[in-house]
Amino acid sequence: MEKATSNQIRIAIVGPESSGKTTLCQQLSTKLDADWVPEFAREYLSEKSNYIQADLDFMLQQQLISEKEHKSPILFCDGDPISFKVWSLYKYGSVSPYIEKMISSHTYDFFLLLRTDLPFEEDPLRENSSLKNRNELYGLFKSELNEQNLNHSIVEGLNKNRLNLALNLLNKEKLI
Repeated sequence: MEKATSNQIRIAIVGPESSGKTTLCQQLSTKLDADWVPEFAREYLSEKSNYIQADLDFMLQQQLISEKEHKSPILFCDGDPISFKVWSLYKYGSVSPYIEKMISSHTYDFFLLLRTDLPFEEDPLRENSSLKNRNELYGLFKSELNEQNLNHSIVEGLNKNRLNLALNLLNKEKLI
């Protein structure tokens, strides 16, 4: 399995759309003077009007390349292979061999799974504004993390509370 630089701690922030992933990545990186990798899919999709399932492989590839460019001791990742698997299953009903391979070959020290308890924020790139759909996606994330036996904790509450909870969880895991 590929790890980041030998002493680098990689933490993936995962969850449904509009659950505060990017905000939490930014807050954690600022608070801990760490690096974070923005979601490549956001950049890519802002330039495309439509995408197909095969585009997910390209977006994941670029996401992982971006991770390799960061050498800080702690790296927060706004996107990871699990996120691409969940989205592919949800939107297309299947997962490419590439995404499956990346799940087994890229490791993260910890996952923070964000609940859908923040109000939905409109964004032209978001496809699931209903709480029902977002909760379904949350369930898929939770199931996948459990099935893969990945070390994770759930983060919920308002943004300020999420930051404090995340910091406490990471401290408890001895990651910070």
